[in-house]
Amino acid sequence: MQHLAKFFILVSMVMVSRSMAAPVVKASIDAKQVLVQESFTLTIQVEGSEDMPRIHLPDFPQLALLSGPMQSSNYSVINGKVSSKKSLSYTFVALEPGRITIPALAVFLGNKTYRTQALSLEILAARSSRSKRGNSGQSVYVQAIPSKSSVYLGEPVSVRYKLFTKVGVYNYQVDKLPNAVGFWAEEIPQASQPRLVSEIIAGVRYNTAVLKTVIYYPTRSGTLEIDPLKTELEIEVKSNQRSRRMFNDPFFNNSRKATKNFLSNPIKITVKELPDPRPANFSGAVGKFQIKAELDTNAVFANDAVGLSITLKGSGNFNSLRLPEPDLPDGVDIFKPERTESIKIRNMKHSGQKRSTYLLVPREPGQLVIDPVEFTYFDLSARKYITRSSGEIKLTVYDAEGTQPVVTSGYSREEVELMQDDIRYIKAADNRFTQVEASPFTPGYWGAHVLGILAILGVFGYEHRTHQLQSNTSLRRSVKAMAQARKRLRNAQKLAEDSEELRALLHQTIVGFIAARLNTAENAMDTIGFTELLRDKQISENIILETEAFLEGLTMDRFAPGAVQRSAKEWITATQKLLQDLGKVL
Repeated sequence: MQHLAKFFILVSMVMVSRSMAAPVVKASIDAKQVLVQESFTLTIQVEGSEDMPRIHLPDFPQLALLSGPMQSSNYSVINGKVSSKKSLSYTFVALEPGRITIPALAVFLGNKTYRTQALSLEILAARSSRSKRGNSGQSVYVQAIPSKSSVYLGEPVSVRYKLFTKVGVYNYQVDKLPNAVGFWAEEIPQASQPRLVSEIIAGVRYNTAVLKTVIYYPTRSGTLEIDPLKTELEIEVKSNQRSRRMFNDPFFNNSRKATKNFLSNPIKITVKELPDPRPANFSGAVGKFQIKAELDTNAVFANDAVGLSITLKGSGNFNSLRLPEPDLPDGVDIFKPERTESIKIRNMKHSGQKRSTYLLVPREPGQLVIDPVEFTYFDLSARKYITRSSGEIKLTVYDAEGTQPVVTSGYSREEVELMQDDIRYIKAADNRFTQVEASPFTPGYWGAHVLGILAILGVFGYEHRTHQLQSNTSLRRSVKAMAQARKRLRNAQKLAEDSEELRALLHQTIVGFIAARLNTAENAMDTIGFTELLRDKQISENIILETEAFLEGLTMDRFAPGAVQRSAKEWITATQKLLQDLGKVL
């Protein structure tokens, strides 16, 4: 009885849902391309109807009906909502090559008629074994496919190294990227095992997969060549040994695995010179860019520090660019900038930003005007040079000895001392003395007593904090994180420019600090793992991107020297800045 009651409830819910919504009728085929003598399936699906659909198929001269119709029904209840699906399936075999259109089909549901959408199918002629030539006659081959064959100097060209196979492939290995003299190259990260996709190539069906995708930036003009990519594949091959079985049973697969090397085709790229005349301030930038320059405050005392940031955003050949330098008026000292960048690959090109932050120290009071910072690049879509300007920058400098309103720089003095050890703040001392009455109960007397009490309370607080640290390992590790990071940073500063340990020590500085503050092991995860932990802590996305770009760039510089144009001093400065930013939020 219970089962019968549930059945009636389900039927009533289906009837209610049917009355509330009109049926949805769809037609689909399971392939866009087929070879002659290959089969495919046409499916008519109806959602939201209790009636089984009925159709009248037209005649297709290029197709033969192999089987069908096959009927199927499906009911589901999700969150109290009942849905029903009914379908008819027909299997056809392709007879002749060409493109055919399956017209909109009339679908009958009870007394009503609905129509499907039209479908298109391409039938390709199968290539005979006698006419196989070139790669299409091979069971396995690797092909290099460039996005363009002719580019401008500095314009990116992406190359996909694609595998075509008719046999099983189990593993692949690429030791290194091919030689490409005259190009700067960067590989696009992808999954360790590529996804296989079925394709028809010159009348032959292959399983294909993209093994590598590399972006090449030409650094000189002319006809340049990219050498073949060498890859090692573990593939399925037929065994040459005669079977010793009594019966020749096809169930037993007479094949084995073998490891073989394959080479892709070489590529020739024509690199054109950028058009003349070139602007005087053009430095080779190609793409689309925007530039901005700003101070962290618009008013400062004389002999105090202020930060000037120049930011370049956009997409193009970022790795070969250097930001323009500011042109400052007389009476302003400028120190070597701190350089940061956040660059990623989007749509087969590099996008992001580069930033240079300068410390300025104006020595004389007054109104300072900094000329606009300009940047010129070649726009590929417009085929012309474009100059962007940051606009004029104004700074008010007050006399430190006057009575002007209090203003401060965006940098604390501790930060300035950490970023630039050679900056010192020198203020004129007041050498005037004032005679006071010698009374035993002066404010200084009571102040000394209050300070003594505070000192005693401080000792008790220190002992309590020490006890907490001794009993809580993670807390003790978190508190000592900054001290440990600064110790590593000092050790890095003592190393030579070409020391192999320097960049590894800077990497440990940042990773160790994050791991200590988040109470995880330094070697427990990679860069992506640390950035995900920062996101879980709801850290600012700018800091997360800065951390990710720093760690990735430092790793590349460690294992591919020369790929990142940064000196050891610049890496140390970037580490100091990132450590400050992380210390404020962790």
